[in-house]
Amino acid sequence: MKDEVEQALLSLNRQFYDQFARPFAESRARPQPGFYHLLEYIRPEDSSLLDVGCGEGRFGRFLSNNAPAMEYTGIDFTEKFLQYARTGHHGTYLLRDISEPDCLDGLGQFDVVACLATMQHIPGLGRRSQLLREMAAHLAESGRILLSNWQFLSSDRQRRKLVAWSEIGLTEDDVAADDYLLSWQRDGLGYRYVAHLNEVAIGEMASIAGLRIIDHFRSDGREGDLNLYTVLG
Repeated sequence: MKDEVEQALLSLNRQFYDQFARPFAESRARPQPGFYHLLEYIRPEDSSLLDVGCGEGRFGRFLSNNAPAMEYTGIDFTEKFLQYARTGHHGTYLLRDISEPDCLDGLGQFDVVACLATMQHIPGLGRRSQLLREMAAHLAESGRILLSNWQFLSSDRQRRKLVAWSEIGLTEDDVAADDYLLSWQRDGLGYRYVAHLNEVAIGEMASIAGLRIIDHFRSDGREGDLNLYTVLG
């Protein structure tokens, strides 16, 4: 994928989340069922967690109720989301462009690094692998990385949101085979870029980043399998 196309997709998502921050945040009020399974990989001695792409603070709120002693840091590229997050959970929230190299500089080491429903919005294997490598570099010894990625192609309900790339002036030749454009129709019409990252795609990124897969599991949604969770170490 050409750099200008990647930049166009990143710009599209920045505009989407800035425009629809409020209705999107309202639709994420409850924790995902898969979060409870992730708790099994947070050890009693783990004291710090970095949430990469924290959005409106959904996982942070969950942790405040289920792992309240953990020191929490959330980063995101949407200031409106961070404003919502700061009102709902005590922690440190920072504005960072997670699509760019060195986005985690200066943050230190963490026992757990989470990146939930976020990697799917980073275009290109190179950018995604770079982010995963940086996450690994900020992981304390014997720490864990927690990922989740939306499996929208597994759901007929979600597949109805797919729209043609021509809606934003692109073609299928401009993007990768696992790239899709999805519509949003709550409080207005919007479009966002999402990559469909399955077990094979996650495995490829993990290999590039020098990480091993500890577990895969699916959870969430009406179907019970709408998100793919991955634990890496």
